[in-house]
Amino acid sequence: MDTRSQNKAVSIFILIIALILTSTAFLTCFEKPLDFNENNISYFKDSSEINKNVIRYAKNLQRYYIYYSSFDINAATLKLSEIDNYIATGDAAPMPRNFYANIQPFDEENTSGQTADTESSVSQAPESLYDFDIEDATIDTLIARQAELSDAINNYNSIEDYLLSNNDFHYSIYSNKLRRVVATNTTDFYKEGSYETINIEDPIFSITFNNELLNQSFAKYDLTCDISIPVTTSASTRAQMLLLQEEIKYNNVLASPILPLCLFGIAALLCSYLYLYHSEVTKEVLNKLYTAYSNIPSIFTLPLIILLVIFILRHNEFHSYVLTKGLVNGNYFIAFGMLVIACFIVLFYALAFCRFANFCKNPRLIFKSKCIKYAVDAVKDIKLAIKSKKYFLTGILIFIAIFMVWSIGTMYVSLLGANMLLRTFLIYIALVVAIIVEAVMFKATIAEIKLRYYIQELADGNIDKIPEEKGPFTTSINNINKINIGLQNNMNEILKSERLKTELITNVSHDLKTPLTSIISYVYLLKELNIDNDKAKEYISVIDNKSKRLKILIDDLFEASKLSSGQMKLDKMYSDIVALLDQTLGELSYKIEESNIEFIVSTSTDSILVNIDGQKMWRVFDNLINNILKYSAPHTRAYVDIKEEEKTVSITFKNVANYNMDFDANELFERFKRGDPSRTTEGSGLGLSIAKSIVELHGGMMNITTDGDLFKISIVLPK
Repeated sequence: MDTRSQNKAVSIFILIIALILTSTAFLTCFEKPLDFNENNISYFKDSSEINKNVIRYAKNLQRYYIYYSSFDINAATLKLSEIDNYIATGDAAPMPRNFYANIQPFDEENTSGQTADTESSVSQAPESLYDFDIEDATIDTLIARQAELSDAINNYNSIEDYLLSNNDFHYSIYSNKLRRVVATNTTDFYKEGSYETINIEDPIFSITFNNELLNQSFAKYDLTCDISIPVTTSASTRAQMLLLQEEIKYNNVLASPILPLCLFGIAALLCSYLYLYHSEVTKEVLNKLYTAYSNIPSIFTLPLIILLVIFILRHNEFHSYVLTKGLVNGNYFIAFGMLVIACFIVLFYALAFCRFANFCKNPRLIFKSKCIKYAVDAVKDIKLAIKSKKYFLTGILIFIAIFMVWSIGTMYVSLLGANMLLRTFLIYIALVVAIIVEAVMFKATIAEIKLRYYIQELADGNIDKIPEEKGPFTTSINNINKINIGLQNNMNEILKSERLKTELITNVSHDLKTPLTSIISYVYLLKELNIDNDKAKEYISVIDNKSKRLKILIDDLFEASKLSSGQMKLDKMYSDIVALLDQTLGELSYKIEESNIEFIVSTSTDSILVNIDGQKMWRVFDNLINNILKYSAPHTRAYVDIKEEEKTVSITFKNVANYNMDFDANELFERFKRGDPSRTTEGSGLGLSIAKSIVELHGGMMNITTDGDLFKISIVLPK
């Protein structure tokens, strides 16, 4: 891994850590301090589990010592046996014993929420269940009494077993009349070690039970009932106590105002480190994030930003113990989920702030935003739809556009109900989904309208090219345009090919006839004359010149053939383009001196390395310089400029022509096309065509422009 990649990985890691720290600080700002601490903790009141258990315990104490205070279990059992025997020897069939419900000790589940009018417990005194004469009762009454008495006995025994087996709490019932303890489940309640003691008159017992308030039931009988958590309490109660202590410890840290300040400070230090030592890489990463965020239309992000601002301003209403409870109870998934949401909020809000700052710095960016672009494109699309006269589809399109505007307006109007944040957020999500669906329907409809419109326009011959479309549902339109362009190009190629064939036959015949005729004529004369004759030497010289011209012509034809067939291969390597031009000018210096043309070369640097085939590029320079020497007005200047840019090199040749350029300059790139229509100068008409082909083979471009007598050739080569 190179250094840049390592720096990028380090920057991303530190940014993530800073984001997590900032998000954690954001979460802790909403953590509510507990109403108690290690100095005023009450296990009975502050632990929900212990609170539930002690209320259940108090209910069973009240049931056993108040409701069943005069209940004689032996008399009740004896009476039940008498009823069983009486029914068994009488006419009525006995009820099965398992018919009677076994009432369990009272707990919060089966009594909570009951009022005096709906209390299910028996309101009559329990001793009345067995204090009657069997002989005076009917069989039906005895069967009913049998069931009630059985339930009472089972209930009494269950409560008694519960109080005897329960190790969570100890109790003491003190009689103010007798001035002594009348009931307890420990040897010395007031001397034994305990964590906390509570009186049953405490408000936490202010619940309706057995048709009366639980915290007043003992006082009616002049009794005082105390309940304690002994040091010998059960392991489950100790666990609840430890859990409560852990909550205090965690909450002291999580709800402290110092924690978010420290986390923000550490995050700021990490960001400072990135700014000082990894600024370039960090900016690159942040720019990618910002670019991705900027692609989201502002109509979607702005309502979310407003909701977040309202949420932050009203943070006191959202105070909770979520982090404390989650970490203490091991609900790490919930804590992790909240952290992920907080990371999203912090990142989203930071990017929104950057975007707002950019808009403030350059307000014109607002008009270049995607929302404005989409709105302008939508208006253009509707205009084109109206122009297309596809009335049914246009009506659907306008209806979708109106509904989309209504959805956007509703989304912003819903922010007025921000006092109900959750409901507003759900409305926002629903409307965002609706707007996206409407946008897709809009694109699909306008794509169908455009497709029909452009096909009709092409058929009528009103347009030559369909504007390129982007986005979904535009493949068919672009394919129709490609077919149209392909047909046009094929027609142009066919016409051009036919023209080239005609010119090839005419020009090649004209260019080859003169040298071949001369060669034949002078060879014949050489045979007739003495070889030592001076005139023979002149003829030999003419033959030599014409053969050289013929060789050049044949070479050009051969090279043009290779270029057109794609057989020419490049042997590319990094070469100095400035030195190559100087070399070409040096080799042609004798021609330059004879032509009276002054060449002026200017370069941005003394050396420019370009990945080229030096031999082929020399041929390009040679052809262009020779053309300048042939077609420039005498005693003028020719300019060659070489400029180096970031990824390209541009070479420009300029000269003043010695003939009237009354033709399209780009036609000179065609084979056998010459600037001199009279063709009095030497040349094959292939030089510029070959030069352009070589430049394009290098991945470059070659263009010709004219301005009066000024002739300019521009070459752009990739580095």
